[in-house]
This record gives sequence, structure tokens and C-alpha cells, in this order.
Amino acid sequence: MDACNSPWYYSVRLGDFYMTTEYLLGDASDVHSRDFSEVVSTTDRKNTFFTSRCRDKDVLDLGCVEHNPQNYQSKYWTHRALREVSRSLLGMDLYEPGVAYLRERGFDIIAGDATNFQLDRTFEVIVAGDLIEHLSNMDGFLRSCRAHLRPGGRILIATPNPWYWRYTVKAALFSEVSSNPEHTCWFDPRTLRQLVNRYGMELGEVEFASRYLRDRLTPLPRALKHTSFNAEIKLV
Repeated sequence: MDACNSPWYYSVRLGDFYMTTEYLLGDASDVHSRDFSEVVSTTDRKNTFFTSRCRDKDVLDLGCVEHNPQNYQSKYWTHRALREVSRSLLGMDLYEPGVAYLRERGFDIIAGDATNFQLDRTFEVIVAGDLIEHLSNMDGFLRSCRAHLRPGGRILIATPNPWYWRYTVKAALFSEVSSNPEHTCWFDPRTLRQLVNRYGMELGEVEFASRYLRDRLTPLPRALKHTSFNAEIKLV
């Protein structure tokens, strides 16, 4: 396959994988204007999980554009929530038009590949909200993150819960689950723990969560009724 038509290519000179941007939805994604607000939600479990661990910290936020950059106005936009609590905050995203759009609006965000980045600084916390399920090179992601974490640093992730009951029912009935077309993989806490252990890290606190009240009230075990889970990854 020609490199320009592939979602990734391998550089013999550098020995690293690099992502292209052809597969990104970007501005073609929906604009969630119903969620636009001048204030950040204080009840969204993903963002409260992140902000409680980023307060007064130096933070790197990977994949911060979150598809359509117009959604920076959403009360659920993670980067805005982090900016309110962190000591310093740098964002990075592969989608260059979205990065440029947000930089024009005063956000400190750079273009870059979360699976292969080299910055001239380190961080106490690296946030990867709803990102890892989009990647095709977890080795590059974890090595890059580890190289930019200070001693005692942490990676915070949020990712879809593959055991969410609606997903399992659809998979049983139709063999496939309709998900974001950019997604490449699923993780659960067990597989994520095994993966990070291989890189000298350990899985810390895990929290299953859903934004929707209907899910939170469903009389099922937490690992079945929630759409996603949040987790800490710690340096050993």
C-alpha cells in the first residue's frame, strides 16, 4: 500500500510509526450545539476524574481537539475543564485544522502525533481522554508518554467500556457494534493492566462511568451499565 494512502507508515530512517490524517473525521463530525455553555459541567464523571487529579499540576492533554473544534464551546470539553484547574496546560492533537482553529481562540495547543512525540519539557500528568481506542501504535504512545512524565507522574485515560450492556446485546444480535468509525480497538481494565505492566507502569484506580442518567440508574453491575471507564496509569 502506498504510504500516502495508508493510515500509518514506517520510517526506516527514524524507526518509528507516523500517523497520517486522512482517516480523521474532524470538521465532518457533528457539532453538539445543545451542549454549548459558558460554564463547564461539574457533574460529568470523565472530567471530574481528570480535574481532581490535575489541580495545580503541569498537564499535557493529548487528542484535545476531540473531532470538530467548534465543540470547544461544549460544557463537556475536557481541555476547557483542565484549563480551569491546572497550573500549566499544553494540548496536542493530530488534526491540524482543528489545532489552528483553537489556537486562534487563545488555546495553547500544538499539532502532533500522540504515538510519536518529542517535546522539550516534562509533565506531572498526561491526559488521554477517549484517545487510546483511536490508536494503531500503543507502543509508541506509551513510550512517548513515559519519556515525558516526571517521577511519580501519571497518565489518565478514558475509553469506551466494551462490556456495556447495549454493546453486548448488539454484538450478540448483529455480530458487530456500531461505534466511532475511527476506533481501532477495545480495552477493558484487565487488558489495559497487562499492557501497561509491560512498560514498567501499573494500573491504578479504575472508575466506570456514564454521562447519561438512564445508564446510571440501570439495575446492573457497574461494569455492565456504564458506557466507559476512566483509569490512572502510574509509573512504577
